[in-house]
Amino acid sequence: MRSLVFCTTCRYSQSEATGADGRTGGQTLIDHMKDVVTEKGRHDINIETQACLWNCKRHCSVVLRDDQRFTYFTGDHVPERAQAEAILAWFDLHGATMTGEVPFREWPGAMRGHFIARIPRSRP
Repeated sequence: MRSLVFCTTCRYSQSEATGADGRTGGQTLIDHMKDVVTEKGRHDINIETQACLWNCKRHCSVVLRDDQRFTYFTGDHVPERAQAEAILAWFDLHGATMTGEVPFREWPGAMRGHFIARIPRSRP
């Protein structure tokens, strides 16, 4: 199972809990990702949400989860469409590997500097 898990409660910015429309940064990023996935006709991407991923100093947080490869915990995402597109592009590269290890030179530029932890897959 592969999924993107977004924190719903992440701040919009360092100085603002919500944007001008009253949504959190997390909710704004989720909505951008849903738009990107819909526009690309992607039915293979499971988008999940979670209130508070305990990464408040590095908001917006997203877990790139996979039960067959490494899972990655990421943060410092800006709640913008371009960031949602970069997250999806990196996740596609991740899914094309056997282990979930994407060579750094292949990473979309907007994904550099966002990785916090690499989590091994669960073993039976």
